[in-house]
Amino acid sequence: MVRIAVTGPECSGKSQLAKWLADNLFDTRYLKEYAREYLGKKGEDYKYTQEDVLKIAQTNADNFNKAFRANNDALVVDTDFYVMDIWWEEHYGGHHPEIQEFKKVFDFDLYVLCEPDLPWEYDPLRENPNDRYRLFEKYKEAIHKDHHTLIIANGEGEERMTKVLSKILIRFPNLTINE
Repeated sequence: MVRIAVTGPECSGKSQLAKWLADNLFDTRYLKEYAREYLGKKGEDYKYTQEDVLKIAQTNADNFNKAFRANNDALVVDTDFYVMDIWWEEHYGGHHPEIQEFKKVFDFDLYVLCEPDLPWEYDPLRENPNDRYRLFEKYKEAIHKDHHTLIIANGEGEERMTKVLSKILIRFPNLTINE
């Protein structure tokens, strides 16, 4: 199974790209972002805690564990443990050991880092309209430091998505959908 993580700062097109890739790659399982589901149930005025972030990470680990064992040719996840790690570092300082371990255990064949070159749109779960490029650089540095294969998703609309798809299919031609 080819494992692909779509990652990056908020409002950078992760969810749209991940779902589109899952629909356009052969025999692909898709995992949507769990944090949005979890925090969305808490309500707009809810202030999340460290315990919430850890609960989200632990549920992601359970979901990833099941998905990694599935019998699909590919897996595309919307949001990975780099998001959890940077989220923790930004809000609480340092790195949580459990999240660090999840980053090692749930290793992906390819990380698609979404550049925040799309307009920021308000959403009650979003927090960083002004420093998305700083966070983007943190993601890039962290993924490179861990020696993972990375491609950058940039541009807009269909062009953005087809550029990423082309790069994936060059690397993993068995994921081509026959028409």
